[in-house]
Amino acid sequence: MTAFYFEEHLSRAVADGLIRRGYTVIMAVDVGMEDKDDDTEHLIYASERGLVMVTFDHPFAGRVMSRSDHAGLVCLGYSIRENIGRMMDVLTEFADLYDPQRDVGQVFWLS
Repeated sequence: MTAFYFEEHLSRAVADGLIRRGYTVIMAVDVGMEDKDDDTEHLIYASERGLVMVTFDHPFAGRVMSRSDHAGLVCLGYSIRENIGRMMDVLTEFADLYDPQRDVGQVFWLS
């Protein structure tokens, strides 16, 4: 089953909802990763643990598109930032379709 790493700007309510649905969600704030660099710390933390990183940081996601050394990155659209239900639905649908062998190193733009 897909496991997620939420950078520090993602909602705990979304994480808790996904956990209730059976998904693993690691939040940056729970593992001492606050105020860390996306490129050199967050992405590496997630990659080393086989976690798909989730972010709203579009410039960061754009930079990651040229890399393949990660388990996958989901960049959520700003339009759903305040919509907990929509974020849960989008991430659940993604998780159900995610294949770690096929999707490693990919960036997914979801909204």
